[in-house]
Amino acid sequence: MRLSTVTLLTLAALVAQESCVEASSIPEQNTSPLPNASELGQPSDAVEIIALAPSLAVSMPEMIGSPSFSDAEYSSTEVVSLSMTNVLDQTWLAKLVKMGQGKAQSAITTPISVAQISPASALNYEFSQTITLLNTLLIVATLIPSVTILFFWLVRRLIVKEIVAQAQKQLNRIDNLESQLKASKQRYQQLIKELEIQIETAQESINFLTREAKLSKASIEQVETLKSQFVFRLQAMISEVQEIKEESLKELQQKPIETKKSISLNGLLKSSEPEKLVISPVAKVDKSEPGSESMIADDYLKKAESLILEAKFNEALKLLEKAIEANANLDQAWYKKAGVLVKLQRYQEALSDYDQCVSLQPQKYETWYNRGNILVRLQRYTEAIESYDQAIKIKPNDYESWHNRGALLRKFKRFDEALESYNKALEIAPDKYETLHNRGNVLAKLERYEEAIASYEQAIKLNPNKSELWLNQANALSALQRYQEALQSLEKALTLNPNNFELFKIQGNILGKLNQNQEALESYKKAITIKPDSYETCFECGEILVKLQQYSEAIALYEQAINLKPDSSESWRSKGVCLEKLEQYPEALASYDAALSCQSDDAETWRYRGSLLSKLKQYPEAISSLGKAISIQKELRSTKNHLVG
Repeated sequence: MRLSTVTLLTLAALVAQESCVEASSIPEQNTSPLPNASELGQPSDAVEIIALAPSLAVSMPEMIGSPSFSDAEYSSTEVVSLSMTNVLDQTWLAKLVKMGQGKAQSAITTPISVAQISPASALNYEFSQTITLLNTLLIVATLIPSVTILFFWLVRRLIVKEIVAQAQKQLNRIDNLESQLKASKQRYQQLIKELEIQIETAQESINFLTREAKLSKASIEQVETLKSQFVFRLQAMISEVQEIKEESLKELQQKPIETKKSISLNGLLKSSEPEKLVISPVAKVDKSEPGSESMIADDYLKKAESLILEAKFNEALKLLEKAIEANANLDQAWYKKAGVLVKLQRYQEALSDYDQCVSLQPQKYETWYNRGNILVRLQRYTEAIESYDQAIKIKPNDYESWHNRGALLRKFKRFDEALESYNKALEIAPDKYETLHNRGNVLAKLERYEEAIASYEQAIKLNPNKSELWLNQANALSALQRYQEALQSLEKALTLNPNNFELFKIQGNILGKLNQNQEALESYKKAITIKPDSYETCFECGEILVKLQQYSEAIALYEQAINLKPDSSESWRSKGVCLEKLEQYPEALASYDAALSCQSDDAETWRYRGSLLSKLKQYPEAISSLGKAISIQKELRSTKNHLVG
C-alpha cells in the first residue's frame, strides 16, 4: 500500500475521533445550572468546581422522580444515539471494549456511579471508545494484514485444539468401561452358548426318552407275544400229555389179556412195544425244549471266547453269530459280539448289539458302561451321559462310570455337575491321578483356584512326571498373581518337556507381567522357534518389544502375525502405533485404516487415528475420528446398561 493512502486513512481516523470528542463536550439543554458558593451557603471549593465543569463529558443528572426526566422530553438525537448504542453493544468489538473498560475501572479507587452520568454523555463516551478501537483495528489491518490473518488463524487453532482436547478427555473418562464391556459381551456370548447347549441337551433327552418309550412298547409287545406263544404251547403240551395218558391207560387195561395170549402162544413175554409207546412221546418233548439249543449256542460261545484270547476276532465273530442263530436270547453272545465289533472298530454295529443286550438283560451295568463308551466314540455325548447314569443306578460305586461322566460334563461346560462326578469317583478311588488332575481343571474353570492348586498338588504326589500337570498348576497360580510360584512350576514342566511350545509361551507371558521384559522376549523367541505359525505368540512377542521400545523389531513381529491372520485388527493397530512412534505418519495412518477395515467398531483404533490426525493438523478429520470413537463407546456403554438391566 502506498504511503499516501496510509496517511489519508490515519487523518480520517483522527478527524472521526475529534468529532466524537467535540460531540461529547456539548452540554445538554435541560441540565440544571451548577450551584455556586453563595447558594450553598459555603465558600466554593476550587477542586469541586473543576470536577463539575461542563467541559467534561459527565453532567449531574436530575432525580428520577423529577418531572423534567419524562419520556416526552427526549430529543430525536438522543433516541437515535440510544439505538446506535444498542446495536454496537451486540458486536464482538464492543464486548472487547467493555472487557477493557472493566479492567480499567477496577483500578479506580472511587468508582463513579451510573446515576452520576447522564445517558447522552455515557452514550457519547462509549461510542467514542468504540470508534477509536475500530479505527485502530482498521489501521492495523490496513498496515499489517498478515498480523490480522495470523490473529484469526491462532484463534481458530486454539478453538480446534480445545475441541480435540475435550474429545480426548471424554474418551479417557469412559475408556475404563471398554474392558468391562468386552467382558460383558463375552459373558453374554457364553450364556447364549450355554443356553444352546442346554436346549440341545434337552432335545436329545427328549429324543432318548422317545426312543426308550418305543423300545419299551416294543418289548412289552414282544413279551405279550412270547406269553401267548408259551400259553399256546403249554396248552398243546397238556393236550398231548392227556392223549398219551389215555392211550397208556387203554394199553395197560389190555396188557393182561395180551400177556396171557403171548404165554399161551409163544411162551415168551414181549414188553418192547408198550415201552415204545411210553418212551417215544417223552423223547419228542425233549427235542422241543430250548435246553438242547442253549447247549449248542454255549458251545459256540466258548469256542469264540478262546479265539478272542488269541486275537482272532473275525473267526470269533462268525462263531458268535452262529451262537446267536442257535439262541437269539443268549445275552452273553450279544455282549461278546459287541466287544469284538469294537475291536474291529465297527462302532455302529457294536452299539446295535449293546442295545440288543440291554433289552435282554437291562440290569447288567457293564453293558450300559460299554454302551456309553461306544456313544462317546460316535460323539453322541448326551446319550453317553445317560448310559453312564444307567450304569451308576445299577452299580453306584462304579469308579469308571463316574469318571467318564465327569469328563463328558466338563466337555459340555457343566462344571458344577462335572465336579460332583469327580468327587464321587474320588470317594471310590481316592488315589487316581487322572481324576485329581481333571478335578483341578474343573475347579480352575469355576475360578476356585486355591482348591484347584490343592487338587493338582495331590495329583503331583501320585505322578510328578506329567508336564501338563505342572503347566495347569502354573496357570492357576498365575490367575492368583502368584507369578514367582507359577514360574517355578513352569521350570518343572520344562525339565520334563523342554521342547514344548506352550510352556515357553506361557513363561513369556508371566515374565511380561513381572516386567522382566528381556527374559520374556527370550521365552517368546524360543516358542516361535518351535512353532513359528502361532499368531498369538507373534503378537505377544511384539507387545514385549514395544515395552522395550524396539519398534522396528515389533513391526516385523506384527507383520508376521498379520500374515498368519490378515483380519486381525489388533495387529494392524499395534503396527500403526509403532509406525507413529517412528514418525512414519502416513504408514501409521494406513495401518489404522487397515485395522478399521477389519473391525469398524473398534473405538481404540478410531481414537489412535484421531490423535494422529490432530498431530498432523488435520483437525476436521481428527474431530470426526474422535467423535466416532466416542459414539462407539457410548453405544457399548448403553449395551452394557441394557444387559445389566
